[in-house]
Amino acid sequence: MSREFQFENDKSVCWKTTVRPNVPLKMHRHDRFRVVVALQGGTLKKTEENGTKTDLVFETGKAYYLPPDPPNELHADINEGDEDVVVMVCEFKNEGEPAIGAKTCSCGLGGECSCPKFTGFRLEGNLAHENWQPPTTKREEG
Repeated sequence: MSREFQFENDKSVCWKTTVRPNVPLKMHRHDRFRVVVALQGGTLKKTEENGTKTDLVFETGKAYYLPPDPPNELHADINEGDEDVVVMVCEFKNEGEPAIGAKTCSCGLGGECSCPKFTGFRLEGNLAHENWQPPTTKREEG
């Protein structure tokens, strides 16, 4: 599985995820409303902590509007197909959430940054810091 940062601003954060066949994603949850666009479709098997399984079918070229996951409920996903599933995920920030990435911008303006990287445009070579992770909530490993 790989994730590629696309952009972040005060309203949203967007990344591309490639889910490789038979490589399970760790338990996590989505705390925000989001749009998922299938760039290369397929089916992900979603497994909730209580064992409930659901097929998430993403059709190439289609967009899906998804609500936040229920509070305190985590799930894992796996692509049981033979081809990668590639999706663009754009989450809408909750009221008052800051543009976290702006603090790591390399333009030299620090927290006052308003460069295109953090205002909704992506410039070639203008990526988030190397340890960037999408804003999903994961189980803390103990």
